[in-house]
Amino acid sequence: MPGIKKAAGAALFGYAVLYTLQAIFSGLYAGVFPPQQVWDVMNYCTAMGVLVSVAVVCAHKRSVGRSGDAPAGQYMAVQAAFYATLALPILYFPLWFSLLMGESASEAQNTGWLLVSFLNPLVLGSTGAFLWKSARRG
Repeated sequence: MPGIKKAAGAALFGYAVLYTLQAIFSGLYAGVFPPQQVWDVMNYCTAMGVLVSVAVVCAHKRSVGRSGDAPAGQYMAVQAAFYATLALPILYFPLWFSLLMGESASEAQNTGWLLVSFLNPLVLGSTGAFLWKSARRG
């Protein structure tokens, strides 16, 4: 199991870095290759990463909640990670599904995509780092 956690953690963290680079540098190659084609492929990977992150964070929240002796700082960190992670699919999936349906993006949806571009690397990167560290602990 530690090997799977480590591999999943590395994949999530690496994808978070890749997502950040795409968000920052997509405008540089827009004249040569349409960035939307890259985003179309990355959206499927993002969906998988979001679902994995939700599962990991929910399981971690339950384990910390069961042990009543968790330090207050750890408890608060788990709560913050839990709600940030749940905010991501609430924002991401409606935006992605409307994109898949061919709807044009409104200003509100563009703002939602900006929030996703900010929140996604944070959530996936921190979940990946957590999985990597928890694999070392056993």
